[in-house]
Amino acid sequence: SGGGSSHTPTEADDTLQSFQRVEVIDLISEGPIQGIVDTEKGIYLDGTPIKSSNGASNFEGYSVTTKTGTQDQSYISRSIGSQKEVSVNLDVLNSTPRIRQITDTTTDRVRVTLSLPSLQKVEDDGDIVGNSVHLRIQVQYNGGGYNTVHECHFSGKSSNAYQRDYMLSLTGAFPVDIKVLRVTADNQTTKNQTTTKWASYTEIIDEKFRYPNSALCYLRFDSRNFDGIPQRRYLVKGLKISLPSNASVDSSTGRVTYSGIWNGSFGSATWCADPAWALWDLMTNTRYGASIPESSLDKWDFYTISQYCNELVPDGKGGNEPRFSLNLYMNSRSEVFDAINDLS
Repeated sequence: SGGGSSHTPTEADDTLQSFQRVEVIDLISEGPIQGIVDTEKGIYLDGTPIKSSNGASNFEGYSVTTKTGTQDQSYISRSIGSQKEVSVNLDVLNSTPRIRQITDTTTDRVRVTLSLPSLQKVEDDGDIVGNSVHLRIQVQYNGGGYNTVHECHFSGKSSNAYQRDYMLSLTGAFPVDIKVLRVTADNQTTKNQTTTKWASYTEIIDEKFRYPNSALCYLRFDSRNFDGIPQRRYLVKGLKISLPSNASVDSSTGRVTYSGIWNGSFGSATWCADPAWALWDLMTNTRYGASIPESSLDKWDFYTISQYCNELVPDGKGGNEPRFSLNLYMNSRSEVFDAINDLS
């Protein structure tokens, strides 16, 4: 007679973990500025760019909104002001979708929180493995019919409660109906654990501060990527300043060149790395500069100095570069005064 082999059931590791998203707004500088260089490639979290030079993302689950600091810029719509969380705590079944209505017309966004008490499967041999389930979030504006805004796919293993948030920006007329429905069949058993719940929803009213003349960056990122709030750094093409009407700027280096004879007028403000006109701006600007009247300065001297600064000279590497370029960041009045003295 032959002997049979026995199987010792095993349990797979949990692969689903609840997490939070962090939101920050950074004041970059006075504005208007040219902007963050290549946007996501010019934003560094703990020293790592959000996107590499080849365009590949180094992080997941993030969003970015920037403002260049114009006088009439719009507010950042993702900036959370007040929140009101409403508990739902109901099972979402394929046979029974759940619907809640938003009637407060000041609500800008809604955060829907879905919950799975556990997500796993007990196989016939006793092994405990991962499972999957599919839900869908739909929105209806003023009775106009539902549209899907999120496909919610859960795949993996969790032996404990797992939650995930979904953000909905409201863009239509009130009242707004939010429906959560289950696409996967209602197949919950002791061995096939796929119970899905609508835990809660949060009505969010955005802060509507424009912060005119202030360059801003809003970041929302997955907390699982970091041990704490990451250090943020930005590669920026900075303040736009007035240049002579016959000036052109090299967008990569900030070098200024001139064509023809200058008639003494200034063109529209633009970014550059010209020390002469940066000094002019610091001396004459009435908001962040020294408010010196332009009539008391000789703009023709500045023009001559600018031409000298932007002449090409050997860079020591077989190429050429402008004789002088200026890239600096100041965050105090004393630094402005020191910069004016040093440049002068």
